[in-house]
Amino acid sequence: MKKSRALDDAFRVVIVILTSILYCLGLIWFLEPAGIYSAGITGLSQIVKKVIDQAFVIPLGVYTFVLNVPLFIYGWRKVSKRFAIFSLISVLVQTICTLDIIPVEPVIRAFNLDPLENQITYAIIGAILTGVACGVALRFGTSTGGLDILGQVLAIEKNISIGVFTMIANVMIAIIGGVLVSNSWPIAFYTCIRIIITSVCIDKIHTAYNHVKLNIISSCVNEDMLQELLSMHRGCTIIPVEGAYSHQHKSDLIMVISAYELDKAIRICKKHDPKCFIIVEPVKRVYGNYTRKSIV
Repeated sequence: MKKSRALDDAFRVVIVILTSILYCLGLIWFLEPAGIYSAGITGLSQIVKKVIDQAFVIPLGVYTFVLNVPLFIYGWRKVSKRFAIFSLISVLVQTICTLDIIPVEPVIRAFNLDPLENQITYAIIGAILTGVACGVALRFGTSTGGLDILGQVLAIEKNISIGVFTMIANVMIAIIGGVLVSNSWPIAFYTCIRIIITSVCIDKIHTAYNHVKLNIISSCVNEDMLQELLSMHRGCTIIPVEGAYSHQHKSDLIMVISAYELDKAIRICKKHDPKCFIIVEPVKRVYGNYTRKSIV
């Protein structure tokens, strides 16, 4: 059991590092050169850097790390210690990657498009890279730090879509950064395009808080099967049913789970009854005794 947990943690650390690097590449290679603001704390760090750079030139990574510390503490208390640790690893990777150690000019020359003259192209590519990075990180129970942590708390406690939350927060960053700091409505507009694309990527990839209902119709329901399903910490209702064609008596197991848990539930059912019939339906709202579990 301990070995399995250690392997799982090691896999998640790899996911954290890879997604953090991908996020930074989208930021450093595409968003920053075009003057487009990134998401959440990184975008806020860009705003602070533009203001302070008039007096002191400090790498973006320093601002990102400092502003992420309060959210790390909040995630430690509200989400889970493991989730917060993964977020801290991500922030450390991002800090290192944004200390001006990754070359930018060779990429711009290879891309053969001036970033300031092709801001919409750079905004779209940067949005896809950062959105995929955030979505994959959340999909595997980790994060890229920043507002992902606050988004997880709202998803768990208030059932608010992470994509919707980040979109609202990032629109504010776009307006403040584009209009008030950069004095450019086009930058605010391109940043909003970046926000929409990133939010769509996150919601399409990360499905932990989209719920589905399962109707598992099986003639082989036994205690082992029920215990494995219940080990997911989800309730299950059993209804006796009869096949209209065979008149065989069966059981209809009804469960509501997150879409993130769907593959595991199907594997359990197929393991005990390869011929079981499973219906999957989307669920918009859940009321009553349904626990929105912490990510890790």
